[in-house]
Amino acid sequence: MRRFSSWALFISAALHSACATAQAPGTSRPGADAQAAACPTHEPATARVEFQHASFDGQTLSGRLLLGTSSGSLCLDRRLIESHTLTVERVLDCVSGQSLPFLVVDVRTPPRREEDILLLGPGQWYGRDVSVPLFPQSATGQPGPECVDVELSVHALDAANIAKPRLRVTRAAAPEREPSPTKPSP
Repeated sequence: MRRFSSWALFISAALHSACATAQAPGTSRPGADAQAAACPTHEPATARVEFQHASFDGQTLSGRLLLGTSSGSLCLDRRLIESHTLTVERVLDCVSGQSLPFLVVDVRTPPRREEDILLLGPGQWYGRDVSVPLFPQSATGQPGPECVDVELSVHALDAANIAKPRLRVTRAAAPEREPSPTKPSP
């Protein structure tokens, strides 16, 4: 096993590997057949997705992911696990438009239980706050870019790529430090 001398190289290698094994858009994901079997029979949905209160601290994209339908039904894992329901497709620098290397994160989750399955009907919305790490500041010692365009994919249990939102987020300004009070001389 080869060891990498820096996280940046590791991330680059992971991205290259992920791109080499990526499936064509619109195809199902590994395990999707088993996931779809857990969903009750329903009419396919016309999905609606909103990402509210988007923020970026130079490393992590955060906000509220809301899913809804205008027709049909969506079969969701109500836990809305970021690396399962919401995946990052691309990150671009706002100024140059150049693609940026980003973290590819997957999490091991407890097995889904029956009560985790949610069938979302027309006119209903479901969501939660999400946090998606994009850059590893602690590993590189460098702050992330000031502004990024992030292309996302949203997945239901029984359908991949139900929506592909694109967000532009600017790094939040660091809070200003207040000068420390000076002690009076005795």
